[in-house]
Amino acid sequence: MLNKMRKIILVMVLLFSIGGYAQRKNDGWSIQGHYGIMKGEGQISKFASTASVGVSHYPGSKGFLIEANLFVNDSYVDKDKFNLPYRLYGLNVIGGWSYENLQPVFINLKAGLIGGFEQVNNGNKTTNWNNLEGVPLQVDTDKFVYGAVISPEIELAIWRNLSGTVSFSQYWNLRSDVSEWKYSGNIGLKWYLN
Repeated sequence: MLNKMRKIILVMVLLFSIGGYAQRKNDGWSIQGHYGIMKGEGQISKFASTASVGVSHYPGSKGFLIEANLFVNDSYVDKDKFNLPYRLYGLNVIGGWSYENLQPVFINLKAGLIGGFEQVNNGNKTTNWNNLEGVPLQVDTDKFVYGAVISPEIELAIWRNLSGTVSFSQYWNLRSDVSEWKYSGNIGLKWYLN
């Protein structure tokens, strides 16, 4: 009985301490990092992937949020029956709203714009495979692209100023010839500065 009571007290202390630290402050700032998996294979790892680092700001006390992230997407794309290496280096600027009544869990709904530098086939304008060397590609291999992103996110306060996130992001690259729609499932960490 004493052992069971200790466990209950430990769980209660843990829940109260997490809940107490889960309070966001008005005009708060955070830094964040995310890693995501996309459909297909990547050049760096076995899976197509995305990584980002950025900042968030929570102006006022109504749950609004603004964030900006530097990101890179790493994958392969199919174009003209070639499986081409693809990378997108860019910046997204996102606005949104956070439902905060479930503390220490937050539901963040975000949408915004992306812009970046797209590199197809590592910048080579012809194929460089042994059996198809020198075949010209019918796409721009280096170009600026822009588009939109939506990203619903669930955030869980872990400890003090640290939160974990799980999100789904849908990218729409308007100017891309090879990668119009991309999506990713992401996990990340967020550190609140104040």
